Amino acid sequence: MSLYGASFTSLSNIVSMKSSKGKRKALTSSDRERMVSLFTQGFSYSFIAREYRVSPSTVWRLVQKFMCTSSTERRPGSGRRRKTTPREDSMILREVRKTRRVAAHRIRKDLELEKVSCQTIRRRIKESGEFKSYWATKKPFISEANRAKRLEWCEAHKDWTIEQWRRVLWSDESPFHLRNGKRFRVWRGAHEQYHPECYKATVKHDKKVMVWGCFAAHGVGDLKRVVGIMDAKMYHGILQWHMKPSVNRLFPDKNCIFQQDNDPKHTAHLVRNYLANYEVPVLPWPSQSPDLNPIENLWSILDDKVKDRRPQNEDQLFEILSNAWQALDPELLTKLADSMPKRIEAVCAARGFPTKY
Repeated sequence: MSLYGASFTSLSNIVSMKSSKGKRKALTSSDRERMVSLFTQGFSYSFIAREYRVSPSTVWRLVQKFMCTSSTERRPGSGRRRKTTPREDSMILREVRKTRRVAAHRIRKDLELEKVSCQTIRRRIKESGEFKSYWATKKPFISEANRAKRLEWCEAHKDWTIEQWRRVLWSDESPFHLRNGKRFRVWRGAHEQYHPECYKATVKHDKKVMVWGCFAAHGVGDLKRVVGIMDAKMYHGILQWHMKPSVNRLFPDKNCIFQQDNDPKHTAHLVRNYLANYEVPVLPWPSQSPDLNPIENLWSILDDKVKDRRPQNEDQLFEILSNAWQALDPELLTKLADSMPKRIEAVCAARGFPTKY
């Protein structure tokens, strides 16, 4: 229907057509038609401009354009044409959904998009809002066989209660470097990149302290410094002189279960025989499962607590670690132990692959 033949629009309808507050990006085709229709019905330029939050000159130009061309449509812009079609944009995103590791040059080749650059393909992926490029998170490799064992273990323990997990004594070994190896941010000027306070000094062969520790939901056990390379004989001694006293202190009734991973020294005959004759049972453990062991998170927390210290040698570092170990908040330990149901749920959801833990 011609705009000149449009029926008179009531003031209540006009008011309802007001645009939302804020700067308008562009008038829609429907807006332009209604503005011309209001003018033909006798409304002034200034009235129409107020209703649509534009200048009166904008309304005047729109009306003059309609008088000359009988159309309110915008002319095509004079900028450079987009190099990809909506269909090609959809195809690019489909390739990313199939495999997150696909490179832009591979998409360009597989989709035969020789007319566009790799940078354009990256831009299309980013502007979709669905994906953004990140460095891949580093996680341990887990073989297919071990993924199946992880799922089997989770299935066997998914119904454990919080109280059962609180009866577990978690154990592990971890190294701590003399000079903290974590990244940190600094405030600096544009040309202060190499100022002594603005860069991190690295050491090719940094000294470190290896420790063995254990904890339960209500307290920490011993923290033992490991000097040299730990073998089955040394680990057997740790069980005798540090694990056993920790059990006696944390679980006087011996109503607990001991956890360790499947490191070869943990499964040696000497160790297996000792644990078989000990009154505390051992929790079966799936290989390649650090994300199921809450003590792994405890090591990171302990590392954060001592990162601002400045030990001069390994002895001082171990002393700092020991003090921080004994000062760990029991509520934190309980929270870590109570996270086991969620860890198991995450492994099941990931089909045995690594999780966020």
